[in-house]
Amino acid sequence: MNRLFSLVMLMFISMVAFSQNDESSVSADRPGMATGTDVMPFLKVQLETGFEVSSSGSTEILLPTTMVRFGVTKFAELRLEYDGSLIQNYSKKWDYEVQPLTLGTKLTVFEGENWIPKISFLANIAIPMKKQGAIQYEHVAPSLYLLFQNDITDWFNIGYNVGAEWYGVSHVPSTFLAVCLGFSFCDNFGAFIESYNYFTRYGKKNTDVECDLDFGLTYTVHPRVQLDLYGMFNCQNPKSFNGIGFGVAWLIN
Repeated sequence: MNRLFSLVMLMFISMVAFSQNDESSVSADRPGMATGTDVMPFLKVQLETGFEVSSSGSTEILLPTTMVRFGVTKFAELRLEYDGSLIQNYSKKWDYEVQPLTLGTKLTVFEGENWIPKISFLANIAIPMKKQGAIQYEHVAPSLYLLFQNDITDWFNIGYNVGAEWYGVSHVPSTFLAVCLGFSFCDNFGAFIESYNYFTRYGKKNTDVECDLDFGLTYTVHPRVQLDLYGMFNCQNPKSFNGIGFGVAWLIN
């Protein structure tokens, strides 16, 4: 599977030779759990990757999360994501786990006007892979989201997502809700703070609620390169889940 992923990555990157350079700038879907409404420009390729260390009873190191985005039309992009992680078990040994390979697309629905937000639609499907560690998806796992963004001023915007996520082990999805406040201090520095929440039903009456918060900074070192640093924790019990991460988004062409 690692060879397959490397081959697909090379196929995406090789498309650079067939596109022309222009003044396009990076617009990343990382960091944070909420997804922005921007769609990759036609024939543009962007790589987004990062590392994360989190604790939820045991330590987990994401090694790393990597996504490639490719603009297939003026209003649609294709997405490919691959994640692997090291998890420390109860005997203090490290297990390597592979998440399902995720394929997706993002579509622009409405460009926004006045108080009406910009709207996009995101659809992903997680493809089961050979079991490694504790992760085992029994069947494909789709996820569907509506993405919204209101640009309040030239330095402040509000993004919000609503979606349904399946995890490949149950036919009942979790509801995902996120609200993100984005700030632009200048041409290079930005910041965000967001609340992201999961609501999962068990049985007819029981619903598990998870409320998390993350926040961070972004720095554009070049019009095509953005760096990020962020932290996160569980609002109900910060000791039950917390972490930090950093990453980069690179508009390759």
